[in-house]
Amino acid sequence: MKFKSSITNILFTKHLSSTPLNTSLMSNNISTLTQTLTSLTTVTNSDDRLCSETTETAPPSPPPLITECSFFGSSDREARIEKALSYWRKLGQPKLIVAPMVDNSELPFRILCRRYGAEAAYSPMLHSRIFSENAKYRSQEFTTCKEDRPLFVQFCANDPETLLEAARRVEACCDYVDINLGCPQRIARRGNYGAFLMDKLPVIKSLVEKLAYNLHVPVSCKIRIFPDLQDTLNYAKMLEDAGCSLLAVHGRTRDEKDGKKIRASWDAIRAVKHALRIPVVANGNIRHMDDVNDCLEHTGADGVLSAESLLENPALFAGFGTVDQRDLVVEYLQLCEKYPVPWRMIRSHVHKMLGEWFRVHPHVREDLNKQSKLSFEFLYEMVNRLRDLGEETVSENCI
Repeated sequence: MKFKSSITNILFTKHLSSTPLNTSLMSNNISTLTQTLTSLTTVTNSDDRLCSETTETAPPSPPPLITECSFFGSSDREARIEKALSYWRKLGQPKLIVAPMVDNSELPFRILCRRYGAEAAYSPMLHSRIFSENAKYRSQEFTTCKEDRPLFVQFCANDPETLLEAARRVEACCDYVDINLGCPQRIARRGNYGAFLMDKLPVIKSLVEKLAYNLHVPVSCKIRIFPDLQDTLNYAKMLEDAGCSLLAVHGRTRDEKDGKKIRASWDAIRAVKHALRIPVVANGNIRHMDDVNDCLEHTGADGVLSAESLLENPALFAGFGTVDQRDLVVEYLQLCEKYPVPWRMIRSHVHKMLGEWFRVHPHVREDLNKQSKLSFEFLYEMVNRLRDLGEETVSENCI
């Protein structure tokens, strides 16, 4: 079946209001953050344009600043933990979760993954200061809709007040505000955030406490492990005591950046799960549904996150052995027409989802790379070309 571009639908999208915001970065694509920041003032690259026009909607008004203990921040440890567990149960205890990915876990992709089994999702990492200060960054880098729940909105930060200012702009339209404590890239070192705050635990504690005592939604954290297990356990317990209501544990250290060569330690994740009482979700080594089941059994975690594998197969959580990636690309493009995002995100997803097809038909990939300015018409036609080429390949094999 062949598809043509449909007329862009009016968005039911919540844009964030104009105040400080922070940029995010979780995967190995270091250049995307620099590209994003450059495009905030002037669009110099056609891939930084939105794929279609949006209809602006009024952003939610932030609730008044709370100076005393709010619902999730409490000096009563038992009460705080029970609130965290009760909240997780009310959300349905989602087990299959889309991990945060820079320029890749945006709204259309989150919705696509949800259609194929994902039960919750993270936004891309957002830079708290830029999110607070730049309205264009807010409107382009984070959008959501009523189907996009449960939702974790993730920020990187190193200043509690700046983080709170950004977090209060999204708390009305998410289920957790998440702190990125796991980004291991050089840009995180330069910016003094992510996994490089592991050397500054008092700063991390202040970030968690600031959100826990001033937000109406719980704070979650995503971390990497220390080389020493006891250091990891002490770290996790500190986060729980500071007010973290859910902990995502990537079972690799800050220096273990190559997920294809270095396996994540499920043993370390299991130890963290046994040491804490709040929900713990596991990140690492999830390639297909057998991995999901093995990880849950081995670690005892409350859920699993997947990143790179979902980029190649957004239907991973549906347990599908083989899914026609061409159909998934069409479905994704249709979502992008409804919920516009910058073209650079679309280009990246198309390359990932059609990677196997491009290896068989490299000339189609070359034609895509030659397009300095993408359009839905071109992309739908490209998928149709791959359908025809696939049929030709089948015919040739039958001769």
